[in-house]
Amino acid sequence: MTPEQLRKNLLAIRDRLNSSQESIQRDSLQSESGRFTARAPINMAEQASEEQELDMLVSRLNASSETLAEIDEALDRIDAGKFNVCDECQGEIGERRLTVQPWAKRCVKCQRKLEEDNG
Repeated sequence: MTPEQLRKNLLAIRDRLNSSQESIQRDSLQSESGRFTARAPINMAEQASEEQELDMLVSRLNASSETLAEIDEALDRIDAGKFNVCDECQGEIGERRLTVQPWAKRCVKCQRKLEEDNG
């Protein structure tokens, strides 16, 4: 995969995530505004369900924000000519890994070790 192909993939993913974030934010605002302007919840179960839905939207928004930051870092690595260099061992990040996760900053071996260590 060439750096330009990788950049194109990352930009497409970033655009989809930005659109998704906008949708999540709209849903969140509608939930929040609906909670205060609509009728009060009929019972505690309904209120708990609404709060759980809002928590889920916030979690999705946070995950998207983290991925967007990782994509921006990957675009910086492309600009620096280090798009396929592992942050840990300085070895090569394989093409298959970059195809699956274009914003990867570690090779499979180093990522596995990190996950095992964090556990």
